[in-house]
Amino acid sequence: SSGINAEYGLDYVMEEEFLGKPFLYKFIYLIAGFWTFKMKFYGGWVLAEGICIACNLGTEEKEDGTVDYSSIINIDIYGTEVSWELAHCVRAWNKTIQQWMKIYVYDTTQLPKSVRTDFVFALSAFWHGIRPGYYLTFLSAPPMIKLQQKVGNLTRKARENNQTYEMIYRVVNWVTVRVVSGMILAPFYILDLNKILALYSSMNWVPQYSIGAVVLLSIILPQGERPPKPKAS
Repeated sequence: SSGINAEYGLDYVMEEEFLGKPFLYKFIYLIAGFWTFKMKFYGGWVLAEGICIACNLGTEEKEDGTVDYSSIINIDIYGTEVSWELAHCVRAWNKTIQQWMKIYVYDTTQLPKSVRTDFVFALSAFWHGIRPGYYLTFLSAPPMIKLQQKVGNLTRKARENNQTYEMIYRVVNWVTVRVVSGMILAPFYILDLNKILALYSSMNWVPQYSIGAVVLLSIILPQGERPPKPKAS
């Protein structure tokens, strides 16, 4: 992936030459750049998992003699790339930290459930550091997750018995997640507020207007009928 990363490296988005490119070029470049950015994490995590397995670290032998490696599996590449909902992509990314945050933050906080996700993402941003880019990225995700959940609830009945509607729904969501990810994750890499604002300004603030629309829709749309919880076996 080094050749691809050289072609679509995110360092380029901070250069004056990039800011002067046409909107469509920058739009596509950010999506492709985010994809190459993820490759570094995939390689590092998979290598670390292999080392742990080879050293028998973090493994658990079950009663039937099989070995459970789930405690050291930190990335579900298939889930990250194929999932059509941002919430699923988030759960597939950095899984051990996700589990820790759920057990010790989401499940234990006394905050209302409606804001727990926002709190967890804010804490994740603080975990990474205090640079503005972290907060712009992490706090942009919860509205998108809530909006997808509401749209899913509101369209569930129409999709249940219509495979065509379901396929269209999944494809549109898959594309949306990739586009949104490319837009909201640029600040995570750039970090500096002035450079982030320069990038968004060169794109006529379309990413920010889009995020603003997502936030508004996530608030005003009704919750819809939630999916039934699976019955305990």
